Amino acid sequence: MELLAPAGGMEQLECAVHFGADAVYLAGKRFGMRRRASNFDDAGIASAVKFAHEHGVKVFVTANTLMKDGDVAALPDFFAMLQNAGVDAAIVSDMGALSICKRTAPKLELHLSTQASCMNAEAAKAYYDLGVSRVVVAREMSLSDIARMRESIPDDLEIEAFVHGAMCMAYSGRCLMSDYMVSPSRGANNGHCAQPCRWKYTVVEETRPGEPFSVIEEDGGSFIMSSTDMNMLSHVRELSEAGVDSIKIEGRAKGAYYVASAVNAYRHVLDGEPADAWQAELETTSHRPYSTGFYFGAPGQNQGVKEYARDYQMVARVVSCGKNAPSLAAGGQVDASSPATGEAAGNVSRPFPQAVVANQADAPGCNAAEIQSWPEAGIAARRQAIASDPYAEKKGCVSLSFIDELAASPAQAYRAVVMCRNRFFEGETLEVLSPGRGVFTIQPTRLVWHAADDASPDDVERRREGVLAGADPRVAGGTLCAVNVANRTMETYSFDCGEELHAGDILRVFRTDQCEGRTIE
Repeated sequence: MELLAPAGGMEQLECAVHFGADAVYLAGKRFGMRRRASNFDDAGIASAVKFAHEHGVKVFVTANTLMKDGDVAALPDFFAMLQNAGVDAAIVSDMGALSICKRTAPKLELHLSTQASCMNAEAAKAYYDLGVSRVVVAREMSLSDIARMRESIPDDLEIEAFVHGAMCMAYSGRCLMSDYMVSPSRGANNGHCAQPCRWKYTVVEETRPGEPFSVIEEDGGSFIMSSTDMNMLSHVRELSEAGVDSIKIEGRAKGAYYVASAVNAYRHVLDGEPADAWQAELETTSHRPYSTGFYFGAPGQNQGVKEYARDYQMVARVVSCGKNAPSLAAGGQVDASSPATGEAAGNVSRPFPQAVVANQADAPGCNAAEIQSWPEAGIAARRQAIASDPYAEKKGCVSLSFIDELAASPAQAYRAVVMCRNRFFEGETLEVLSPGRGVFTIQPTRLVWHAADDASPDDVERRREGVLAGADPRVAGGTLCAVNVANRTMETYSFDCGEELHAGDILRVFRTDQCEGRTIE
């Protein structure tokens, strides 16, 4: 059974691929039902297809908004572009769009969107006769309804069904509330829904204007039209037995962490692990209360006092990781190249390559070329060289206190380079999502900020006391600074850790006070 993941942008696509999706679905800048997502321009679609296909993952592109004549006129070029880019299938709902795609891009498979509300075998067969190879069934269908459809349609007509994520209070998403309550430009059927069904409402009695009364139902909730989120992780086997060929995770408007977490959980269960072992994982992402949708009866409403809940926050995404060199504190060898940080040959493979050596040709114990000539250059040797030179500080050497700190803090086994997404601290316990593994923890040490070449000198000076900033061998003009906290979003940091990480892995932290009741990622 195929695992189909949302990709609202390139980072989400990369996470979907990294954590085991078999296919992804995304949208261009037009014709998609999630206009708030980053989405992809024409060149971006081509790049996305190239990346996905290199990893054996299929790409489906949505063109499932309700089409007006002005939209239809642009479809031939759009579908031709998708075909030229190597897209595997177009997801359509409009009959005109279906006809145009079949005529102008015959190599594209045609998937019928859930927006078409296909709920019976006769309708499915009619679409099949028009060239549709897959039906994305309406979310209002029960599991028994799907099984009954499977028995009556051609064997090569695939069934795709949503299994996880947000649900719409309107039938198959066909809603006009946003059009009327906000404006036609924010209509749900053109991808701009303002989600008024999720709002918290009050009542005003006509003879008492300006005196709102809260809307409270028996269980204390006031989100009177908000639907629950779907979670079918525990019923993957039943979906397969009912004849579903592809299970689909909702969420093209969600961030990279949501995609990584949801795909990771469903991948593990599809690969044979018990669902109970991974249900808790789905509680770590931003979500409303879960239900099983319409598969086993009515899903119920989200009557909670919080529209979203999550206790975890994504703090970083791994760029690279490699083994550390033997501890120099123990007199280890100097490595000529560092897989951990991608340094060029000739740099010292240590957490602070140039922060330690200071890149000063005349500084005893701190010159890079001189250190490389030492067969067993230990920190003790550096300390002695610096301590014996009364002008060492003026020459740009690191302080003795920092040398002592290095000696007292031996390196962990691995050195990771990450892209910071939210604040985390040196020594803080971080959880790691990594494909094919259970969730595990690390505690980063020897944290270093890789300052960009345009970083403010004042920022560079705000470093841990006693630590000299040095040149960053990864970035021309960049600077390395040892720090206690990583707090610069989308900037690079590196640290030691005791577990091997892989590019694309997600780091997160349990942080209720930061996340509860908010929509993050």
